[in-house]
Amino acid sequence: MRHVTLAWMLAATLPLMPLAGCAAFPETRPLERVDAATGYRYANLADAGQDEDLFVILTFSGGGTRAAALAHGVLERLRDAWVEIDGERRNLLDEVDVISSVSGGSFTAAYYGLHGDALFDPEGRFHRNFLYRDVEARLKGQLFNPYNWARLASKTFGRIDIADEVYQDLLFDDADFGDLTARGRKPFLLINATDMAKGSRFTFVQSQFDPMCADLDRVTLSRAVAASSNFPVAFTPLALNSYPGRCDYREPAWVAAGLRDLEANPRRYYRARSLRDYQAPERRYVHLLDGGVADNIGLRYPLTAIRSTDVPWSVLRKINLEQIDKLVVIVVDAKTQQVPDFDTSPRAPGLTQVVSNIATTPMANYSFDTVELLRQTLRTRADAQQVSRETAPPDEALHRVELYRIYVGFDQLQDEAQRERFLSLPTTFRLPAGEVDDLRRIGGVLLERSPCFQSLVGGHYDEPACVQGVPSPSPGAAPSS
Repeated sequence: MRHVTLAWMLAATLPLMPLAGCAAFPETRPLERVDAATGYRYANLADAGQDEDLFVILTFSGGGTRAAALAHGVLERLRDAWVEIDGERRNLLDEVDVISSVSGGSFTAAYYGLHGDALFDPEGRFHRNFLYRDVEARLKGQLFNPYNWARLASKTFGRIDIADEVYQDLLFDDADFGDLTARGRKPFLLINATDMAKGSRFTFVQSQFDPMCADLDRVTLSRAVAASSNFPVAFTPLALNSYPGRCDYREPAWVAAGLRDLEANPRRYYRARSLRDYQAPERRYVHLLDGGVADNIGLRYPLTAIRSTDVPWSVLRKINLEQIDKLVVIVVDAKTQQVPDFDTSPRAPGLTQVVSNIATTPMANYSFDTVELLRQTLRTRADAQQVSRETAPPDEALHRVELYRIYVGFDQLQDEAQRERFLSLPTTFRLPAGEVDDLRRIGGVLLERSPCFQSLVGGHYDEPACVQGVPSPSPGAAPSS
């Protein structure tokens, strides 16, 4: 039987072997000149700068279908939520300015960014072809297709390119970032991957592609999402062409300043060094892994925009210019928390356990630190505003911004059985329909239960709940000791 199977495989594969030599990943097109007025940039969206008094940032974590469904549930709740600003009722979903995503969350973010409310159609493509579909079976079917065996023998075509084609067929067709640029509407998408060579965040925005002299507008959304969800080992790294020195790129002034800031501002120094590295003549290709390797909740880039004026769409700059009155950051975290059983035995964990642990545990620890850094950043701003109000003349005081930090995660569930159930859901692209329904529902429930979210939609700013995460005491309640 083994010989028959081998003979069948050879018979099926040999006629296709000529394909191996010509199979290659889609090339990224070169950029002849850098023009800040073109390409996928926040400033080039037609509604950039409009209604920024309420500035809303969403971040979607990784976690396969589990993450995609949880993010979907949060978007559904935002669609049904309203706030009142200066006597005007505004829909919260329409107010979202930026969505930053990684891995599973990038499917929901990209589809919503491209098709808007079509995401919610129960008979629509996102539900039929992704959220309620066994996408893993489709991927495996393509990977074991004899036609693709020959293509995968090519040195310039890998398993991730098969995944790209699957996502293109299921969800995105030939849509590229040029379509998002032409659509010209917020939210501004930050689809994040990880640069394998540096272990740093790589975001699919034109400012990231500028030093590579590469044209993002011709990169498909399916390719960006494939890179963002490119789980190491399961898939090969995704390659992009880079053409450093072949355009008129001039690095931003902050980069040279940042490279002198190692002691005073190490975060800025490493951001500057990372950006300059893309100009190295020898970097003709960039190889990308899952965005979760660098940041599994998609918060690092928005956090930099809140803390620094170096980012082209800097939130700090908008605050300094008094363009933002309310800053809302909603972190949607679909992390797992499975209890390993290998510590109960002297036997060494197997390869699968080792790879799984390496891929998830450091991500969870880093995500916790990132959320805490957001809390500290907003706390520092809130304290500075308070001191300024108390000590500075009214016309010199810091612009007061209401700061809303909203975290949506399974560990907030009070019921232990329910909490453990959601935390133990697998990181796959295949979940039963009932579990997808429950994830969508719990995403909305967790958002609704957030005291800070209630403060936002209720029109009464509760700084302790929103900045520190500490519920305000009820009227007449005794202070805690």
